[in-house]
Amino acid sequence: MRKIKFMDETIRDGQQSLWATRMKAKSMFPIASTMDQAGFFCVIVGSGATFETGVKFLYEDPWEKLRLLRQLMPNTPLGFVIRGRNIVGWKQYPNDVVDVMLESLKKVGIDWICVFDGLNDLRNMAYQLKRAKDLGMNASGTLVFTESPVHTDEYYAEKGRDLLNLGVDAVVLEDASGILTPDRARTLISALRRAVGDATLMFQSHSSTGMAADTFTEAMKHGVDVVSTVSSPLANGDSVPSTIDILQRCHELGLKAEIDEEMIRKMDDFFYWQAYLEKKPIYSPKRFDPIEYAQYAGHQIPGGMMSNLTNQLKELGILHRLPEVLEEAARVRKELGYPVMVTPLSQFVGVQATFNILEGERYKTIPEGVRLYAKGFYGELAAPIDPNVLDRILWDDDYDTVDPTSYFNDSFLEKFKEENGPFSSDEELLLAVFNSRLTMEDFYRNRKPLDVNLTLSPLVELVRELKKRKQIQAVSIEKGSLKLEVNQGK
Repeated sequence: MRKIKFMDETIRDGQQSLWATRMKAKSMFPIASTMDQAGFFCVIVGSGATFETGVKFLYEDPWEKLRLLRQLMPNTPLGFVIRGRNIVGWKQYPNDVVDVMLESLKKVGIDWICVFDGLNDLRNMAYQLKRAKDLGMNASGTLVFTESPVHTDEYYAEKGRDLLNLGVDAVVLEDASGILTPDRARTLISALRRAVGDATLMFQSHSSTGMAADTFTEAMKHGVDVVSTVSSPLANGDSVPSTIDILQRCHELGLKAEIDEEMIRKMDDFFYWQAYLEKKPIYSPKRFDPIEYAQYAGHQIPGGMMSNLTNQLKELGILHRLPEVLEEAARVRKELGYPVMVTPLSQFVGVQATFNILEGERYKTIPEGVRLYAKGFYGELAAPIDPNVLDRILWDDDYDTVDPTSYFNDSFLEKFKEENGPFSSDEELLLAVFNSRLTMEDFYRNRKPLDVNLTLSPLVELVRELKKRKQIQAVSIEKGSLKLEVNQGK
């Protein structure tokens, strides 16, 4: 019987997709020991986004959070996601920053480094993967899926073989936009399986279009070894399917799921309670709509950016023009050579489309990111840019391409330390590198101690909550043989 392993993304991708990456430490620590007992292949505990929001919005030290999660989950591999050369934020960083970042992650207990690049340009991933291996960590290389005439099964198969040549421990196919259909999954996963041989093949797909559960099913049928899922309260919507739902699919396929269902249900109970406390919505699986899918497959703007775009148009008083912007985004994406719609490429397409619509003239204003993209600064394009559009983008510039590897060996940190130091540790140094001085001053002024309250039972928390409400005189709770009565007057 074939085995399927589970990678948990609840406190990384789940909260990033549905909670705007605002999950506090108090919503993680109490459940960590249960997660440690669930038998996960790996638990992803951080990324550039969690570092950014931890400093700017939660005022929680992201390094300390990782350290404590390691202590609370001593038996489970912990993973961290790195986006190409960005690491944290939008800037591209040279090797010396990569070195210190990976060394620091290793010291706080990270076992897996998961690297992806929006253009699937392995030059932007190779050094991080090799350095992680040199430090004794596991490394997975992620290929980001998109639907276009140039992103064929053979395109991904060749990229998978190239990743193996870089020495990765696993190859990941990620469908960040949720546009991979079950039919395409059959051929694509089969092609990747043949390409990577016996190497570990991992899979993740978002629920944005309502196809993810069926796509997971086809992926498991055709050879993936590990699937990435989340706890039910942080599933669906623009997130990924729930662990419990994919576990049921495993059973239906006759596959052996290497996961403890009892622990998964305890996780679900806990995160339902946290969602209630944080006033977060719970999403049901979306129904597939072929008309909506056809529209979405054109622009492929991911959920997180869609909400930001909607808010921006609303603030400008032109929310009614959203359909025009989305239609234009589909056109821009095609003209720019079908970039995979992940950060920062999705922002380039969305912002350019918005300018084109609001100004009434296409490509009148060209954001700097689009110029750099056109010149190759971010990596190799999957398809050439439309020549007429390229003329508009670079009309006042030369057409010489930029080598995206030219800065890799630059010495960045020594000069940064001279100008901004001293720093008490590499962790403090990296936070200063990734954030402005004003942001760090704000962080240190408002930094909150991490709450390591390990009260796990929602029932205990419910009783505490009810006791605070003086208008409630008595409560009686019965479940099976358990009977609990609380009388405020006694």
